[in-house]
Amino acid sequence: MKNIPLGANVQCSDSACGKSTNLIFERDTKQVTHVVVKDKNLPDNPTRMVPVEKVASTTAKQITLNCTFDEVARMDPFVVTQMIQETGSGMAYAEGGDYTSQYVVNNTGYDAVNVEEIPQGEMALKPGMKVQTSDDHKIGKLDELILDPQSGAITHLQMCEGHLWGKKDVGIPVADVDFADDKTVYLNIDKKAVAALPAVPVNRK
Repeated sequence: MKNIPLGANVQCSDSACGKSTNLIFERDTKQVTHVVVKDKNLPDNPTRMVPVEKVASTTAKQITLNCTFDEVARMDPFVVTQMIQETGSGMAYAEGGDYTSQYVVNNTGYDAVNVEEIPQGEMALKPGMKVQTSDDHKIGKLDELILDPQSGAITHLQMCEGHLWGKKDVGIPVADVDFADDKTVYLNIDKKAVAALPAVPVNRK
């Protein structure tokens, strides 16, 4: 299983297809199931969930798919617009499997909200998400996802810069992830436990 870069150019068998934005994986097995691609030229919706089996090859900057642009266009979208009913206070709520997102709305009764359509029993991660410990400390942002080269399962979340421990690369085992919403990864360990984790070397060639 190849490493799958995020923020990389995506190339279909017949044309370019935007960039990769997220990896979706099963909660139990940690196995990657989909790569999210975003391209403004896709009809109706700019995002699609591409099954990982459609990834033919990767480099640090490009993902090549073994399907056409039209085939990608027929795949399920990742971000969809839903009409959410407001409460009396002018707030609306969109509920996921493990979280509830709150939105400020314009008091019209309903509001259009973009929601990530993550398959049941799976999670989506991307670089730039905030990382929060079980004792409510925001300790940094997710930089990379580390995959096992043999199984293709996600093994670690990597924080390489902009976190509380300076120049040390912090590798968080994916087993220490409790859940995630569209902006934050929530851990089931506290700040002290994260500080004690060993660095995980990453090949960034």
